[in-house]
Amino acid sequence: MAHQSGISVSDSLAAVFVDALTGNSVRTIKVSISGETLEASATQPIEGDFAHDFSRLAHLLEAAEPCYLLVRHDDDSSTADPLKSKWLLCTYVPDAAPVRAKMLHASTKASLTKALGESYFVDDIFGTTVDEFSLDGYHQHRRHVESGAPLTEREQEMQRIKDLESSAAETPTMDSRRTHVSGAKLNMSDDVVQALEDYASGSVNFVMLAFDFTDERFVLDHKGSLQAHEELALALPDDEPRYALYWYDSATSVFVYSCPADSNVRKRMVYSASKYGFLVTVQKMGVRFDAKLEVDNPRVDLSAETLAEEVSTRTAPTAPNAHITQPKFKRPAPPSRRPRTNN
Repeated sequence: MAHQSGISVSDSLAAVFVDALTGNSVRTIKVSISGETLEASATQPIEGDFAHDFSRLAHLLEAAEPCYLLVRHDDDSSTADPLKSKWLLCTYVPDAAPVRAKMLHASTKASLTKALGESYFVDDIFGTTVDEFSLDGYHQHRRHVESGAPLTEREQEMQRIKDLESSAAETPTMDSRRTHVSGAKLNMSDDVVQALEDYASGSVNFVMLAFDFTDERFVLDHKGSLQAHEELALALPDDEPRYALYWYDSATSVFVYSCPADSNVRKRMVYSASKYGFLVTVQKMGVRFDAKLEVDNPRVDLSAETLAEEVSTRTAPTAPNAHITQPKFKRPAPPSRRPRTNN
């Protein structure tokens, strides 16, 4: 399972990060684990250049409280393209922190960057003392990186992603279309819209979508009604990323982002960077999700037993009639005209 700790990015943190990407006021976002989610617990504004603002990180750190710091590396944030925004992931795990907190932060870091979009993060800094997050500490970190020290497997993966950024930036993902910022509609085929409408109404319980790199849009891969939970794992390919929507039962709608570890790096990057915009767009159309899962081995991670456990963990107790309040499905407006408004 991609989320090794079971802790996921909250919608509010994702929204704060999107605002920071598209705005020109936030330099640093402090991320803390709260219960079963990652939350934005504090921010620091852009007051000067990167060096000036990095020197203020210590004000966000506490002696025995681990956290992550997302630090914008762009100096000219007012003109930077949000898609090309560069961020540092700082992981602060003080020696005085409880052992469980240390373990949680170690097992959750990858989930944080994957949910927000791995292509944004160009450097990864780990430290156990406040001094390591001073400007001198950062310079020492860069000297170590630039000295040619052997890269870890994670660093090698990030390097491959960065090498592909130039070509991938031309691919119109949902981030590049700013569906979650400007209100522009997701570029998807008509059969996807119909499949989402069928799913929202309950006439089918399974929809799987793929990104078509030729037509540069999301297309319908499959829709239908699965007869048993075991069929979900078999329906997803084990060598290609996919988004899937599945009614686990009559009241529980599940979103699955499947990203096999052996799949193409560029495809993984596009799906990862597009996920949040996709969820926002689809939910605005009236499709709700009670659980959101990320898996890298669908055959194992979506077995009937594991799926039941994940759904149980991620769905908080709600009133039995909660599904009755599901919003009405809204077809996206054609791109050539604005949605109608009531006067």
